[in-house]
Amino acid sequence: MKHTLLLTLIAGALFGAGFAAKQVEKLQARMAAADGYLQADTTVEKDAALYPEKFKQKFSDPESLAALDALQKEIARLAPQWSFPDGPHDARIEGFARKGVDDWHPGGKVIKTVMDTAPWNIHKNSLGVPLNRTRRGFVMYKMPADTLCRQQAFLYTEKFDGTGYQPSNGVRLNYARYLACK
Repeated sequence: MKHTLLLTLIAGALFGAGFAAKQVEKLQARMAAADGYLQADTTVEKDAALYPEKFKQKFSDPESLAALDALQKEIARLAPQWSFPDGPHDARIEGFARKGVDDWHPGGKVIKTVMDTAPWNIHKNSLGVPLNRTRRGFVMYKMPADTLCRQQAFLYTEKFDGTGYQPSNGVRLNYARYLACK
């Protein structure tokens, strides 16, 4: 019985390691096509993209560490191609993005924020009644352990209640990419 349990644990660890490496490789493959944004859709990908030390603790096998190293080299290679956009500002919404960085990335120092130049995007139901409206923006911040800065997109949403759009009290931080801190 002990022998079977031990073999199951070893097989699970080996499968998990190979799985983690493959997830990181897929993330890296999608990165260049997405203008450098790390579209981390799984916890494994998110840890590799934004929390490499956490990833290393969970997946310390050579295959996973090699995949993480390759990802970090590709991030460093692509980073000089990207620059933080210029655009309009909305202090209230950008303040929510700053708070989002504080909440989700403790220790991160916000360097810049900006709103996307696109106007409000209004979402309607099939009858044409507004449901909500959204605006996008970007926040650049630096984590203490990183040599590069992170640019993260954010989305602000106001719901329509039949009488008007109701202000929200936060933003959703979306995908990130690495770029030089300028």
